[in-house]
Amino acid sequence: MKRILIYIYFVITILLLFLSCREDILPPDNLATNVNEPILQNESNSYSFVINAQNISIEVVNNTNFSSNTSRISITIIDYSSGYVRVKIVDKQTNNRFSYFGNDEEDYFTESLNGYVPGSVGITAVDFSGKLKIELNRTF
Repeated sequence: MKRILIYIYFVITILLLFLSCREDILPPDNLATNVNEPILQNESNSYSFVINAQNISIEVVNNTNFSSNTSRISITIIDYSSGYVRVKIVDKQTNNRFSYFGNDEEDYFTESLNGYVPGSVGITAVDFSGKLKIELNRTF
């Protein structure tokens, strides 16, 4: 009897293990999970915006939480197929400080932003299809 209970316990454990496994594991090059649903992380001295876009037209302005006047922006566009994207950074005094225009693949664009505190990041996309990743981080 004890052996049967151990066997039943083992079978139930194995079944629960297989039933609880995720099937929607993301490949490593997938920047975002759902099409046209951006992922935003906006923390102290760190900002990240990621979208897997398909013919999307949006205009977004996100205030940042920066206190440092030394930072670096990185922009990646992969699987580009149409449209364009424009990224703009405005400082705390609402002066335009950085502008980027993308209408092609961009493996890794990066630039130092020194001498001002980023106040907001503006993102405009027009009929854009591709995977976009924007990162703004404090540097030392």
